[in-house]
Amino acid sequence: MPEDNILLEISEVAVAFAGFASLVGILGRGTSAADPRVLSLRMRAMLLTSLLVVGFSLVPVILNGYGAAPHRNWTASSLMLLITVIVYGWWLQQAILFLGREGLTPTRFQRRVIIPTLLLTLLAATVLLLSNLIVALPAIYLTALALLLFQSGFAFTLIVFSFLPRLGHDADDMD
Repeated sequence: MPEDNILLEISEVAVAFAGFASLVGILGRGTSAADPRVLSLRMRAMLLTSLLVVGFSLVPVILNGYGAAPHRNWTASSLMLLITVIVYGWWLQQAILFLGREGLTPTRFQRRVIIPTLLLTLLAATVLLLSNLIVALPAIYLTALALLLFQSGFAFTLIVFSFLPRLGHDADDMD
């Protein structure tokens, strides 16, 4: 299957995000300006997304190894990833709502950029995977994985930025 190399490379990038974020989190413990609950959610979301990307990059390769026909391979892989993305999206939404119930009101930057980016990325991946249940194209599956990889990288960036010194007076809105 020609997509095997791409899938394995996507998996490697996701592992790198998870590893570096874990390292940043451990080395920067206690130095972040972000609320620890927000930072914890970012870490969990990034690690979970990276793990999803790693696992679901390997699913089509494994199914191919068992001799699955290409159409069945991409349909089955898409269905499994779709179910997981829906469950993950529900978890992420509940976690964000929980922070709100804990009295943590999101900053303007979080409301306008971070939360919509995370949720729209999951929505786009869901739509792609739903369509792939019908057409079963490797490009659609790879695009959904790339969106999840983007989400992991976005969360990784937020984690790293939370350990950097603040810039100017408007930085309070960017946490």
